[in-house]
Amino acid sequence: MKKLYFLFLLVCIAFPARANDTAGYVLPTGGVVFQKQDGIKMKNEALYIRPGQIEVNYLFENTTDKDITTQVFFPLPPIAAVADYYGYTWEALHQFHFKLWVNGKPKKYQTVFNLKQGERAVPAAANSLWKYPEEGLNEPLFHERVSAMQEKDRQLLIDGKFLRWGGVFLPNSETGDYEEAEGWTITDWEDKMWTKEISYSWLQTFPAGKTVHIRHTYTPSAKTINTGMPFSACINPNTWDYQDFVRIPTPPGTDHLWDKLQAQHYVEYILTTASNWQGFIDDFNLLVESPLKSVGCFEGQPFYGEKYFAVSRRYFYPERNLSVDFLEKGSIPSSYTPTSNPVLFRVDGPANVRKEPNGKIVGEMKDGTYAWVWPGEKQGNWYPVLQNNLQGYTHKQNLIKVFEPGVK
Repeated sequence: MKKLYFLFLLVCIAFPARANDTAGYVLPTGGVVFQKQDGIKMKNEALYIRPGQIEVNYLFENTTDKDITTQVFFPLPPIAAVADYYGYTWEALHQFHFKLWVNGKPKKYQTVFNLKQGERAVPAAANSLWKYPEEGLNEPLFHERVSAMQEKDRQLLIDGKFLRWGGVFLPNSETGDYEEAEGWTITDWEDKMWTKEISYSWLQTFPAGKTVHIRHTYTPSAKTINTGMPFSACINPNTWDYQDFVRIPTPPGTDHLWDKLQAQHYVEYILTTASNWQGFIDDFNLLVESPLKSVGCFEGQPFYGEKYFAVSRRYFYPERNLSVDFLEKGSIPSSYTPTSNPVLFRVDGPANVRKEPNGKIVGEMKDGTYAWVWPGEKQGNWYPVLQNNLQGYTHKQNLIKVFEPGVK
């Protein structure tokens, strides 16, 4: 098979935000196009989502007898380009903190940035409004940047009805308070505002007949929901399942026997780009960790998870993207971190799962299946494990770590 190279043209200012790796190239307009990549198979994906961080591990295999070199993209769901929705302050950043490793070694990447308004591409002249990747603009900062644009570039946006002069909230230099004033703002064409489409990209060689381990982590741009209602489209808040799941006992002596958790953070993750690789994902493993509970949409159906929601799928072909609402009583602490991180292991079994080390057997994991394991919380030779709904302890001799450089 002929070695493949995809044209990679960066003609816009780079920007980063969530999703599955895919192959493609960048058009001169800045839009990312994803193409089918034969010869590269996704053997395994381990997706770990929690408030404040997403970690993804992939094991790719080149199924041909020739090296394949291609541009790989990791696209993130669109985010608001100018809004208070994400809690921006004057020069607030999204702070995605994207990090990439290939076969255990850090790898450099580029950040691709694209502006849209609905389905309309915003002219590249607007890219100058953002000084650096991951920057977020509020209305006052947007007005300030537009005022400083070259007149010809600003006029291009005005003529295309992307920009207008109208009512905005600007800070009063004397009082420091925000007051309604006249200034530059985005048009609400067809009730749609500007969005940013962001992808991380790097040139990757897949050696013939070999596997490549790609790992990356980043901080998701979680949307804060103040209504107390779920944001995930497949969740019906009026169903008994949802109503019962979000009820929690209130302290004794209060007027109400039950209180309800609220959907505080909402995270999206693009799964469907994985279909650009050859065939199915041989083994897909998802773990959602919440401080308390989570609800969301997986494969278009609602899920209800206590602290953990785990799913393993063989020969998985994603046709829908994933969404997660993190439930809390009050806001989720931004400093939330788990006591130790899970790692994906393969079962060398069959393996018994016990309620506690050397305790009662509560289930069995089949040979060759996958389980999430917490090595940092082991007790002697016994490791905490979670496989779908089966949770407990198993002996370390029953487990083989999946993501090591060179692991087949």
